Amino acid sequence: MNLNSTLSPSSATYLPLVNNAAAGSVQNAQKKTENRPGTGSNFAWMVTGTVWSGVCQWALLVVLAKLGTVDMLGTFTLALAIAFPVLMFSCLNLRALYVTDIGGTYRFREYLVLRLLMAVLSVAFTLALAVAGHYNGQLVGAIFLISLAKALEYVSDILYGLLQRQERMAPISISMMLRGTLSLIALGLGIYTRGSLVWGAGGMVLASAFTLLAFDVPVSLRLVNYRFADAWQECRACAGTILTGTGHSRLRTLAMAGVPLGLVVMLVSLNVNIPRYFVERSLGIRAQGIFSSLANLMAAGNMVVGALGQCATPRLARYYAAGDKRAFNSFLWVLVLASLGLGAAGFAVALTFGHPVLTLIYRPEYAARNDVFIWLMAASGVLYLGNTLGVALTAVRCLTPQLPLFAVSAGCTALACFVLVPVMGLTGAAAAILLSSLIQCVGGACLLRGVMRRAF
Repeated sequence: MNLNSTLSPSSATYLPLVNNAAAGSVQNAQKKTENRPGTGSNFAWMVTGTVWSGVCQWALLVVLAKLGTVDMLGTFTLALAIAFPVLMFSCLNLRALYVTDIGGTYRFREYLVLRLLMAVLSVAFTLALAVAGHYNGQLVGAIFLISLAKALEYVSDILYGLLQRQERMAPISISMMLRGTLSLIALGLGIYTRGSLVWGAGGMVLASAFTLLAFDVPVSLRLVNYRFADAWQECRACAGTILTGTGHSRLRTLAMAGVPLGLVVMLVSLNVNIPRYFVERSLGIRAQGIFSSLANLMAAGNMVVGALGQCATPRLARYYAAGDKRAFNSFLWVLVLASLGLGAAGFAVALTFGHPVLTLIYRPEYAARNDVFIWLMAASGVLYLGNTLGVALTAVRCLTPQLPLFAVSAGCTALACFVLVPVMGLTGAAAAILLSSLIQCVGGACLLRGVMRRAF
């Protein structure tokens, strides 16, 4: 049995786990490709899953605000802020590389093994970083467990690549909803029964592990008509050749191809988290908890934009590869208008109903900073647009040029926070996010325009 059922009919070079293909499996792959769901169906599934997952992520903070304390919420969000940049870099955005690897340069098993190795290294590095930071025991434990839960999530993410390239978004959506729901329940039980953030974070690890092993692995392997035992043996053999040096050069080349994107997503994560670092250092863990809770509502909309981008990436990549400029531009404009519309809606809600909404969702002490919430939602539309342009740049495989753009954006965020947070407090941190989002938009538009001029 083999994995050529993941291939498009025209590309026999896509070899996810094994090399040889039986004729029956190729025919199955052709049938599956012909029966791909439409963009509308995929988008509906991804929006459903992403919104549900985003609501669950937001609800984690609500649970901490309602059942725990502001300090506990601040510890949780600071742990996320420390762990995420490391994890985002370590993922090397391998899923995007696999989905846009139209020429089939690397087998899926190489992407999978590299993701597993990087996940282990990222958890170890994050733990070392937490210990070196001289944080208290609860924060170190939370950082370790949260990084482990997210590392398991990123293993699921590379399996999503198999589904995404076949434009099968429904299983991805179901997985996201399952993981989000279980993580929310696990954290709530840990806080309610034990009054401990570490217990809650441990429950999140179990939720991610269960979703990976009970849903993501079986569904992905079923798509490619492959047995788990055979897949495990193939991955072990691939890992063995890498560890013994025979497959090291290919994996190193693949990793180097992912480094620019890894650095980009790390810088994107830093852009979001740099204000949290400055707020925690200047105003304390309590203020950091309030700021992160407000900013998380902005991030919920960004997850919708991300869902649309995941659905759009394979199609944009095909339009670009085929030289269809008109289709590429038309599809991109749909994404741009959707991101701007979502940002405008969020800003209108914050301006009109911000105080009662924050009181209902969190507590009065959070609603007292509705002014910060308005600033954040003003920045959201600009941020969504910048991320949409980033999706287009990834689809055309304009990877390395994004690195200096996001480095400049992150540097401006840090500089703005350094100047504004001590003077303006939380409002200064929100203004810094708006500034960096503007830089990201302008730079992304310039890069994309240059690529399109050269291509067409």
